[in-house]
Amino acid sequence: MSADRLRALAAAARDLEGVAVRVQRLVHDPQRSMDPAVVDVALVPAPDQVGPIVDVEIIPVRELRRLQQLRTLAESHAVPRAQPKRYTRLERAIATKAARLLDAKKLREWATAVKDRDQWTDRKTGVKVRSTRQLDPLRAEAHHIVSKDDHLVRYDIRNGLCLSFETHFLVEHHRYRIEGTVFFFEGGCRYINGQYPVIFVRL
Repeated sequence: MSADRLRALAAAARDLEGVAVRVQRLVHDPQRSMDPAVVDVALVPAPDQVGPIVDVEIIPVRELRRLQQLRTLAESHAVPRAQPKRYTRLERAIATKAARLLDAKKLREWATAVKDRDQWTDRKTGVKVRSTRQLDPLRAEAHHIVSKDDHLVRYDIRNGLCLSFETHFLVEHHRYRIEGTVFFFEGGCRYINGQYPVIFVRL
């Protein structure tokens, strides 16, 4: 064994003796703020020495308890995993499209029911309206008194009025406000009942 190697081993032995003394002081120090739970001894090579330098680290009990609270591998495997997605992306797209088509069908049926109830008459002017795809002032249109965004009354014919295209345009652009004479309640909210006379107030 070379002389450099012997000197390195001797230096390491001295360092270990120093570590033992430091550990005893740390463990039995009455002034320490936290009781040590684990003594971690690390051998760190020094760039200016042949042998290692020994360092000591005290891990507080508080950190040890936090480590003990971590789940074991068996406990992690015992927890139910997330369920796979019910539908594929294509299936979700098909379901979404089907929902949109069903909604459009319900709205068409709602509009027809409102016009039939009001006998295809403009509720403001009393003029007969007609079914057409042209931009005719007398084109029959079904108006939601409360926005169709409110799903409680989205398909409720009591929330609808038959109007001409011209009257509907004025109402939608806030030239007239609709006030009710009879009301109904749905989901704790009060709504104008379009089956009874309503008042168009000029703004």
